[in-house]
Amino acid sequence: MGAPTVKGRARREQILYAAQTAFASRGYRGASIAAIAEDVGLSEPGLLHYFPSKGALLLETLEFHHRRTKEEAFGGAGSFADHLVSLASNHERDPGFIRLLLVLAAESTDPEHPAHDWFVARYERVRIGMERQFAADLGAGLLRENLDPAHVARQAIAMLDGLELQFLLTGGSLDIVTPLRAWLEPLYR
Repeated sequence: MGAPTVKGRARREQILYAAQTAFASRGYRGASIAAIAEDVGLSEPGLLHYFPSKGALLLETLEFHHRRTKEEAFGGAGSFADHLVSLASNHERDPGFIRLLLVLAAESTDPEHPAHDWFVARYERVRIGMERQFAADLGAGLLRENLDPAHVARQAIAMLDGLELQFLLTGGSLDIVTPLRAWLEPLYR
C-alpha cells in the first residue's frame, strides 16, 4: 500500500472529526462505526478501509486531536504558565475536544476499555512534561523557589480537568482561563 494521497488524508481527517463528535457525545460504547461512516458519506466497509477497527479509530482520534491541540498551545516563547493559559483558551474554543477527553477518560478507568492504556500513558506523559516545564521555569527564576515542580504539575492537571468538567456542565458558560490564571499567578514571581 502506497503513501496516502492528499484526498485520502483529507478523508481521514474528515472521519477523525466525525469520530470526535460521535465519541464525545455517545462515548466509545455508544458510538457506532456505521453512524460515523454515515456522517461522512461512507459505508461501514468504506470507513474500515481507512481505520481497521473501532478501537483503532478511537486511538487515532485521540492522537490526532491531542497533537493538534498541543501544537496550537505550545508554540512560541513565554513561561509555561503562558502556555497553559493558551491551552485552556484553545480548549474553550473547542468544547468537542474537552468532551471527547473527559467522556473517554471516565470510560477508560475500566482496564478493559480500548483507550485505558492510552489514557494511563497520556496522563503520565502530561505529568512528566508539565513537571519538566515547571522545573525549567523554576531554573529560570520565574517560578517561586519554595515550589516543587512535581506537585505543581499534578495540581495543574487537576485544575485543568476540573475547570474543563465545570465548563461542560455549565454549557460552556464557565470561563476556564480566568480561574486558571488566578491559580497560576501566585506561583510565579
